[in-house]
Amino acid sequence: MPASPAVKAVLFGRNPHQPDPFDVEADAAEALGVDTYQADLSALLSGDAARALTGVPERGHLRLLYRGWMLTEEEYTELDEAVRALGHRLVTTPAQYAAAHYLPHWYPRLAGYTARSVWTEEPDTAEAWRLARKLGPPPYILKDHVKSAKERWAEACFVPADTTREDFERICQNLLDERGDRFERGFVVRRYLPLKVYGRTPAGPAHLEFRLFFGGGRLIAAEPYHEFDVEVPDFTAFESLGRRIPSPFFTLDVAMLEDGGWAVVEVNDGGVSGLPPGLDPRDLFAALLDPR
Repeated sequence: MPASPAVKAVLFGRNPHQPDPFDVEADAAEALGVDTYQADLSALLSGDAARALTGVPERGHLRLLYRGWMLTEEEYTELDEAVRALGHRLVTTPAQYAAAHYLPHWYPRLAGYTARSVWTEEPDTAEAWRLARKLGPPPYILKDHVKSAKERWAEACFVPADTTREDFERICQNLLDERGDRFERGFVVRRYLPLKVYGRTPAGPAHLEFRLFFGGGRLIAAEPYHEFDVEVPDFTAFESLGRRIPSPFFTLDVAMLEDGGWAVVEVNDGGVSGLPPGLDPRDLFAALLDPR
């Protein structure tokens, strides 16, 4: 089991060109006595990792939890190397980051608890269609190795029944266009699970879904993914699944099926997972401070 993060300092990855949701989190961390530092992601993504960390002490032994915008494995590795060059280290190593961030890494560990999935290593629409047929006929969900475009549910995410190859490849292309230069590696095609629909958003159906945060192999927070007024179920049974992911800080997104069962719909690194509307960041950081 990965060691508890026992967080004493947080490195917030900020991008001056995007709206920043992390001010509230920084205030919450500092209120608990956690030191906070900034990483300039625009500098990191332009290839100047050293400049990205000008606000971090030049020498020391800080153990930094990354909380910020989503990075590729390669970008996260560059950040890790720059942090190490200053004598510090990130709580989550690049290998641990990838273990929770990329579906081909986490899927084999949770295959019995999530939708059957296939994937390509490149954005090859013909190969994606060929592999998809191994899942049986659609409906499918389409994404890259990390993220879907569910905000464009009908055009770039959901593959309905009786979809032709031409229509499938068009949806693939829409996903490529939507993700742009942040498209990660290849296509992932997943069997569509009959999830319980609890409401709707402008983009499409909203399911009864919860985000579970794990720290050091323990379930430390669980809240509805959407702003629904629902009671949070007892998710302690999911701790055994959490121990399968070799990362000190990650999330499981789980959703109720139409028959009342549960399925894992997504896994991600905890540092880049957004907080659900009902989760107070003070509660999350307090749990991460707990050395158990």
